[in-house]
Amino acid sequence: MHILKPLVLASQSPRRLQLLRQIGFSPVVAPCDVPEEFTGASPEENAVMLALRKAKCVAGGFKNAFVIGADTIVVVDGVLLGKPTGVEDAHRMLELLSGKTHTVH
Repeated sequence: MHILKPLVLASQSPRRLQLLRQIGFSPVVAPCDVPEEFTGASPEENAVMLALRKAKCVAGGFKNAFVIGADTIVVVDGVLLGKPTGVEDAHRMLELLSGKTHTVH
């Protein structure tokens, strides 16, 4: 008898959930409120660090599961943008992005 472990998505991202469902998975959605603190590391390293912190936070509640942690960091003009803290912060970020090329990690 082969028993599969459940898949847990440590994210509230509707897009990540949609992508997993498109390839045939039905993960348990279990986000963890991990503060987005950026270190002096590269944007790529910050994204990996945040994804690992989210996965570790959730994994404690799912002892026998595969946990996926993910994070996205946008960089524009050398400024790292995480999730907006509110409406005003979202407007600020949109103004920073307006008419400019940005990178997504």
